[in-house]
Amino acid sequence: MAKDQAELKMALANWSISPQAISSYKDVYQVKTLEGIYCLKEIDKKPRRALALEGVFEHLMKQDFAKTVKAHRTKDGRIMGQTPAGRNYILTDWLVGRKPAFRSSNQDLIGAATTLALFHQASIGFIAPPGGKLRSRLNRWPNRFSSRLRQVVALRDTLDHKPFLDNFDRAFIEYYPWILDRAQDGWCVLAISGYDHLVEKVRKSHSFCHGDVAERNFIVASTGEYCLIDFDLARRDMRVADLYKFFRDAMKKRHWDFLAAKLILDAYSEVDSLDPEELTVLYALLSYPHKMIHLLLRYYIKREGKSYGWSTRKFIEKFRELGKQQVMIDRFLEDFRKEYGIR
Repeated sequence: MAKDQAELKMALANWSISPQAISSYKDVYQVKTLEGIYCLKEIDKKPRRALALEGVFEHLMKQDFAKTVKAHRTKDGRIMGQTPAGRNYILTDWLVGRKPAFRSSNQDLIGAATTLALFHQASIGFIAPPGGKLRSRLNRWPNRFSSRLRQVVALRDTLDHKPFLDNFDRAFIEYYPWILDRAQDGWCVLAISGYDHLVEKVRKSHSFCHGDVAERNFIVASTGEYCLIDFDLARRDMRVADLYKFFRDAMKKRHWDFLAAKLILDAYSEVDSLDPEELTVLYALLSYPHKMIHLLLRYYIKREGKSYGWSTRKFIEKFRELGKQQVMIDRFLEDFRKEYGIR
């Protein structure tokens, strides 16, 4: 992602700093200056989303949400700086700390869950600035569940008429009964849940979600504080959508251990309790086999993103890796049902 140094220097000219060195680090740039070390990041190229993201930073600052990196204002007093070419950037402190260890540390799970709950509380009351618009998945989950399920059933039907089956086709046929069962379970639970009521609550509260809650987006600062970073995918949605992403990342690392899941929910609920409607929708999101269906659609319909150049063999490896988790997932979901009274 390395960009021309001249472009980066034009971006940095928006701030009252004296850059000495700029180096690429993952999807950001580390900027060493006479004033200290900063992080420069390009944000959404779409003007409306870039403005909304600037508004997110402004809102969190007004809410005194300190469990994230500090954003610095430009010479014009804004959070976002632009280049003559129209690229949008933000400049934050370079946060020193460690990546949490969800696989082995209960304390890291608890710390991250607590920070996420505080983030959700701080998000309440957000109004996008003029011209800005956040991404949104509000009221879209039911249609996503049903449309993808129909696609999977149709794909399976086509294999009955295919003259030659490749190894991925055979893996799909092998796991299809489980995929269908999990998808139908998730869809049925969502259909009878209080989903519509939760959507209205979000609309009235004007809250937002992080959109990409995972281990890589938390940092344990040198002070021991758990910080949430990278708001690029911030969106309007229910807070349990963020919890679902958190669970998907953490449970894979914990082999779908329900006790670890309970640690997360208990820690979150100590800050802001989840009601039965939310737990029911969270169960539906966890039951639905999003990852396996996503891989099926990428293989048969459209390869893009990371999967664009994958070979059939890599698709099979990824698909079977997910399939091997089915016994653990079934046990986890059964424990979740019993603990939280999901019908």
